[in-house]
Amino acid sequence: MLVVGFDCTAPRLTLGISDGDRTLGRWDDAPQRHRGDALDGLIDRALTEIGMTRAEVRGLALVTGPGSLTATRLGWATACGWAKATGIPITGWTTPRVQWRKWMGDNSTCAGVTKHIRSGAIVYCMIHHRGLEFYCYQLAVGSPPGNPVAVLLDEWRPPAVPALLLGPGLLSHRDRWAAMITPNLEIVSEEEALVGGDTLAQWGIAELSAGRRLDPTISPLDYGLPPTFRKAS
Repeated sequence: MLVVGFDCTAPRLTLGISDGDRTLGRWDDAPQRHRGDALDGLIDRALTEIGMTRAEVRGLALVTGPGSLTATRLGWATACGWAKATGIPITGWTTPRVQWRKWMGDNSTCAGVTKHIRSGAIVYCMIHHRGLEFYCYQLAVGSPPGNPVAVLLDEWRPPAVPALLLGPGLLSHRDRWAAMITPNLEIVSEEEALVGGDTLAQWGIAELSAGRRLDPTISPLDYGLPPTFRKAS
């Protein structure tokens, strides 16, 4: 099954293609997420480089937000239009669930940091920002992410216990957090902040093979914080 996986909700666009258990490649692009043709252009470029066409794609997997409002809608519109036109299935996950699966899931690829997480650190998954307000989820081993927390950068203080900052909300904003770094606070690298399209494509194959699909007539998008959000103390 040839599956295209992508995430255009973050400051960096990432796309990957997998066929069965083979990863055919990953393509990342500059932060042009508000351009309507950025994702389409990257899809065409990736397929051309591996010598395949859109007609050979058998499934799509995407991140459904939260993230950039415009980019989140563009990603779903692209997947939905493709699915309706060809009948191929779609699957996907919210941003915090993707990060939770990467760092804390049974098949986590981040063994070193996972060991650090299991030692009792508080894990903040930064997903989006608006000015000096950063939205994050507090992740926990063995439990899917709950409600997000609004973190005001000017008011936030690193906790006294070990803490880890991760997630796509850190991309291009590491300098804002540099002054917050303490012996108890660790920030993941730019390379680790985003789950790559190649990984999403592999996960997508497993999800679609198990029959877990999104209905293209019902939007699954998560545009931001739910009404129950609370401000971090």
